[in-house]
Amino acid sequence: MKSFFTHSRYLLFFFVLGISILGHAQNSLGFDAKTKGFAGAGIAITENSIHANSNPGGQVFVGNKFSLGIELLAPKALYSIKGSPSVFTAETSQPWKLGLEPGSYQSEHKYSIVPHVSLNLKIDNNNSIGLSIYGNGNQGTQYSNKVYFSPVINSFGSSEGFVNPMGIITTPSYIKLLQYFGALSYSHKFGQKLGIGISVVGVWQSIDVGGLESFGSLYYTSYPDKISTNSTDNAFGVGGKLGIQWEATSVLSIGVTFRSKIYTTRFTAYEGLINQNGKMDIPSEWSIGVAWKPTNRILILADVNRYCFSGVKSWGTKFYTDDSYELGGENGGGFGRKDRMSYKAGIRYKIPLWQFRAGYQYSSSVLNESDLLLNILMPEVIQHYASVGISRQLGKQTINIAVVKGFKNSIQGINSLDNNQNIEISAESLSIAVSVDF
Repeated sequence: MKSFFTHSRYLLFFFVLGISILGHAQNSLGFDAKTKGFAGAGIAITENSIHANSNPGGQVFVGNKFSLGIELLAPKALYSIKGSPSVFTAETSQPWKLGLEPGSYQSEHKYSIVPHVSLNLKIDNNNSIGLSIYGNGNQGTQYSNKVYFSPVINSFGSSEGFVNPMGIITTPSYIKLLQYFGALSYSHKFGQKLGIGISVVGVWQSIDVGGLESFGSLYYTSYPDKISTNSTDNAFGVGGKLGIQWEATSVLSIGVTFRSKIYTTRFTAYEGLINQNGKMDIPSEWSIGVAWKPTNRILILADVNRYCFSGVKSWGTKFYTDDSYELGGENGGGFGRKDRMSYKAGIRYKIPLWQFRAGYQYSSSVLNESDLLLNILMPEVIQHYASVGISRQLGKQTINIAVVKGFKNSIQGINSLDNNQNIEISAESLSIAVSVDF
């Protein structure tokens, strides 16, 4: 114990490091290399201090632990516009159709570095506390071209008293939505087999948007000056998480977690884009998982997770609402997302000093075919993930490495502001994660 607290003098440094370099947030594949080696499965097991973010109920089984890790994420996205935009004249009553430039466009390749840091402290045999800093949920991307640009409207030109709505569009076109989390957790053990934990989860969100000026200049929002190119805006929020981990038998354990919606302040600089005047809460989610250990060397995991976009208006509301197309304001449209169900499975083979992992995750589609227009810049379309991982014990430390592939997937639908056109969005990803458990 004394040695542990001697090392803990350096933990503040790592926490500051985590805050200072935390960049693009992660997806639903977990927070560290061990969990990513299982493709995000693991609600029913406890392997390190970052586990409290998955299930605080298992935290009491961890003991005194410190974890530090980093992930390199390489996403790719592509969108295609098929069909010519509708033709009309400058005398046509507004709002005009927003028919996009036909063709296929590749996103700019930007590598993201995503660190995490966590600490778990044993109070006594039945109680523990933990603190974690991590990222989760970034979905934005960037294109070098003008995504929301109409060649038909641009052909009208500008004249005295008329400024062409396409003339104010900036490049690049992007949405950068970053989320930074801190979780303070407490866990209590009942008997020897049941752990119940709670977490207070705080969030700091930031958003920066560019290239969406046409939604304002074409009157698809009540606040045209608060929809794009207003630099980075920040919001803060808090929520809670409950977790249960039960060692049902010597070979079977069960985990259940629920995280409430995280209620946040408003993005006032973008209340013309985000409804409820800029309020973008973090959706609630729940998970159920089992872990089966048929032999001392083999561990098999299975999890189910539901992420509830429908409980947050900015995410779950369709762009088309009440016979009108309008973004932002109090009751405007949103990104039109459906709740996501994720099914995860993992396996581990263990020999002295070494652990080998593999995992697979399938997630249901969250995008509606009629709501692809805004989601060109928020292309969450990957449904299949596969992962491999390895761990090596070095004295009292364990080094973990995982590689996760998100396989290319596409979704097609109509341009909701010009039915002559179809939109296709594709995405894939590759990530490498490394973590160390102390």
